[in-house]
Amino acid sequence: MTLDWKRERSTLDDDAVLWCLRLNEGLANEREQEDLRAWLAADPARRHRLDAITALWDGIEDDAHAPEMLSLRHAALTAMEQAGRRGWTWPRRMPWVGIAVAAMLVLAINVVFLLRDPMTYYTTGIGERRVVALADGSTLSLDADSAVSVRFHRNRRDLTLDRGRAAFRVAKDPLRPFAVTSGTHVVVATGTEFTVEKLANEVRVALVEGRVAILRTVPHGHAVQLAHVGKTTEPAEQALTPGHELILTNGRALGALRASAADVGWEAGQLFFANEPLGVAAERVNRYSVGKRIDVASDVTGIRVSGVFNAGDVDAFARAVATVFPVRVRNDGERLLLSAPRKIDANAGQNGTNSRKVN
Repeated sequence: MTLDWKRERSTLDDDAVLWCLRLNEGLANEREQEDLRAWLAADPARRHRLDAITALWDGIEDDAHAPEMLSLRHAALTAMEQAGRRGWTWPRRMPWVGIAVAAMLVLAINVVFLLRDPMTYYTTGIGERRVVALADGSTLSLDADSAVSVRFHRNRRDLTLDRGRAAFRVAKDPLRPFAVTSGTHVVVATGTEFTVEKLANEVRVALVEGRVAILRTVPHGHAVQLAHVGKTTEPAEQALTPGHELILTNGRALGALRASAADVGWEAGQLFFANEPLGVAAERVNRYSVGKRIDVASDVTGIRVSGVFNAGDVDAFARAVATVFPVRVRNDGERLLLSAPRKIDANAGQNGTNSRKVN
């Protein structure tokens, strides 16, 4: 005799689906639990199949509040209960019920993936800003030329800042930590407000209110990030208080704590710099420059600049820097190169000079 393996698998799926529904709704009495144990003992494959169906059902539970899910859930449970009133022998007597419920479960799973992409990616272009209301009630504000991926789970909220800068106003939920990863660092909060910025060689975390923990990646997992506080070191969670920011430099184990630069104007179209390295300031200005870009030579990147500038006006920024500091601006049409002034060769003749660009 040849068995139809497809039919056997279908029957197994039907029974597993029905048992999953029965157990998850808390409807199994003592007799039914004995039946379940006997059903599982008869074939080892049944335990694996029930576990797989239960995992899928748990995914649906995450979105059980959605209107599209409520009707599907109600239909599946109604079919199950109607069959249950005829006795718990219905998986064999009425296979059509199991098939119908299985079909509803598969349809529900498909709706889940339509309703909730496992990962959502938010981006802004050069010169663009964006505010996003997240599904958990948190708010995400993206600076120009920034990108954040969001993935929510039942017991945690995971976000990744791939580039640029973002402000996070986190909805309080102590049971679901809100973790923002950028580079090799992770900022963890449950309900607070903070910004994370990813620069070429740094990650900066500025705290507006509340409290956050900061971790760094180590070879075997994560370790608590430490920060310089005067002549001592403290865990970043203790050191970083509202109104301050932590500067995490690539390759350095300790973060540098300082009063926040108060650069909150970017959400309103202004850039505020307080004793900021010229290289970092130019990197921020470039997020808003649709046309020209600013390149900063290594010989002037450490110059400290302060001031308020309109986002996107790279020419005004370059002129202001050249007016205050010994910086040369060279315009090649597509970019502005900021560098140290040309050096005059002392051996040059009276009728001419020999100059070279200092990089």
